[in-house]
Amino acid sequence: MKRTIFIIGILLSSALFSFAQEEEINTIVVEAGQEAEEAYNAGITFMSSKQYNEAIVKFEEAVKINPNFRQAYINLGSAKSAIQDFDGAIVALDKALDLDTTQGQAWYLKGMAEFNKNKYRESYEDFQTAFRNGYETAEANYYAGVDLFMVKDYENALKSFDKAIQLDESFAFAYNDRGSCYLKLEKYDEAIKDYQQAISYDPQLANTYDNLGSVLVKQGNLPDAVKNFTLAINKKQNFYAAYNNRGEAYYKQGDIKAAFNDFKKAIEINNQYALAYNNLGIIYASQKKYEEALKMYAKAIQINPNFGLAYYHQAAAQEMLRQFDECCMSLVKARELGVNVPAAYTTNCN
Repeated sequence: MKRTIFIIGILLSSALFSFAQEEEINTIVVEAGQEAEEAYNAGITFMSSKQYNEAIVKFEEAVKINPNFRQAYINLGSAKSAIQDFDGAIVALDKALDLDTTQGQAWYLKGMAEFNKNKYRESYEDFQTAFRNGYETAEANYYAGVDLFMVKDYENALKSFDKAIQLDESFAFAYNDRGSCYLKLEKYDEAIKDYQQAISYDPQLANTYDNLGSVLVKQGNLPDAVKNFTLAINKKQNFYAAYNNRGEAYYKQGDIKAAFNDFKKAIEINNQYALAYNNLGIIYASQKKYEEALKMYAKAIQINPNFGLAYYHQAAAQEMLRQFDECCMSLVKARELGVNVPAAYTTNCN
């Protein structure tokens, strides 16, 4: 059996930010006998002070009195989203859309609820309907781009981020995520430019420094990569992924001690971070401490049973310990999980 080669998987942090969209809130002038409007206005008052549960009670009272109160359904959906009742939000927004399918704001809010349920294709279609009905903002285009990014449609995601930036040229999150699209498409110079632009508009974006470091690693610029990972950590001290990424850069530079310390720090912050255990295993294996390496790989696999590279690295350590049957099993599993294991390595495995 050929000896396998130790490698470190590169973590790509694609920093997809979300933030609360502040909707314009309007009260209704009330005349005598307008109990539904009075309840609605009370709900708006509660919404303004972020008392969402109380607002929900009032909006539900309003639509009970007047089942055709479209704006009350819309604000009910908004309030339910605020308490993360996204299913309830969609029900309320569908009621509003049953009354008037041309309400762009309702389509946008429904798209956001779908987004928060990780239903990215449905969310994207709702945003497109919002646009067709006159509700098009930088934020809506941004989230449409994130939807496409999450389904790996990077080329079209770029178009949505372009539109978001066109509508708001200082939209730091959109520059960051457009940079991540370029990174996925291996257009590294464009990615670097966008990450730098994001930082120029918001120097506190820790994830953007981390992303910039990842591109610089791809380009082989390890010293500048380390600087950016360090800036990410300085901005967010519990940023375990940045510690892991900096550890990988140190490892590539040959600074094994610094890499080891960063991987350990990543695990100290998040003891369920499989990638850092895998990377510690690689360091132990490089020092011929194969038993220690196996413990790290086993922990990575316990956390993430579908971590193909951890099985692959585990096989390498098992081979060095002459645990050939176990090595075969690990290689077969790695191959099942998509790792490019040559068929010759598993020919004689039972």
